[in-house]
Amino acid sequence: MVTELALLHLRNGEGIDAASNSAVHSKLREGIAAQISYASYPAYLFSQVEDASYIYILGGWASVAAHMEDWIPSRANQEILGSLADAVEAVWLQHIDISSTASKIPIDAPVLAISRYFIPSPKKSGYEQAFSETKHHLEEYVAPRSLEGGWRLDCTDEGKDEFVLFSGWTTVEDHFKIAESDGFKEFGRIKEFLEGAEIKHAIRWDSFDSSVQ
Repeated sequence: MVTELALLHLRNGEGIDAASNSAVHSKLREGIAAQISYASYPAYLFSQVEDASYIYILGGWASVAAHMEDWIPSRANQEILGSLADAVEAVWLQHIDISSTASKIPIDAPVLAISRYFIPSPKKSGYEQAFSETKHHLEEYVAPRSLEGGWRLDCTDEGKDEFVLFSGWTTVEDHFKIAESDGFKEFGRIKEFLEGAEIKHAIRWDSFDSSVQ
């Protein structure tokens, strides 16, 4: 299994809870339900905290090919995409080497932090070592919640890699406070291997996995 992470944008710039987006909300629910039925893996929808007009899809697939070659061009999916085309645009889509979205990804946390770390390929092994040696500081800080991360499987820029880390928090402010801790200073060793980073926060607003194991 691989984990899907996709970012969508509502063209009207309003949040999914806005009255103007009620029809879009319904169509997104239908679309994710169809995806789950096809993939047989849970899927979740999140609203971005920093800009509520952005929506994340977090889901699972047997493989990248099962998603991109089977589901994406399927008639069912194309009909869903067509019904949403005027209201929603896809910003990006990626697949992450995480074998289960329901394992350690803290999907039930009040706030899910999505951290994307951009790493030159020659520094990948150095990053892996630094992360492995220091992640216990972050794990202790987020406890009893968990964290989970993995490498992006479909990077398009040659010579560059991306590591995606999910962590759960009570509030966005709690996440920022970790920067003041001694443990984070040690975890900060990963910075010497980074070319850049993007950290966003999201709130789960729908799930459809109650009947999917």
